[in-house]
Amino acid sequence: MTSRTWSALSLALGEPDQVRRLERFRAAHPEVIVLLKGPTPRAWADGRKIERQTLHDLLDDLEETFPPDAGSG
Repeated sequence: MTSRTWSALSLALGEPDQVRRLERFRAAHPEVIVLLKGPTPRAWADGRKIERQTLHDLLDDLEETFPPDAGSG
């Protein structure tokens, strides 16, 4: 696990599978800034701030904007 992964654990309590999902998203989309400091996870993508109550919800929104298979093809 990376140091960023460890910081994600505090926001992903109760949803540890989301930490690996976050790692995969970050690897596929390094242009998206995902912050896990503070009370809620947030991201900056396409010039807009996205903030959700859970890491799961944030990743759902990000994957709608950046589908996992968008880069292949």
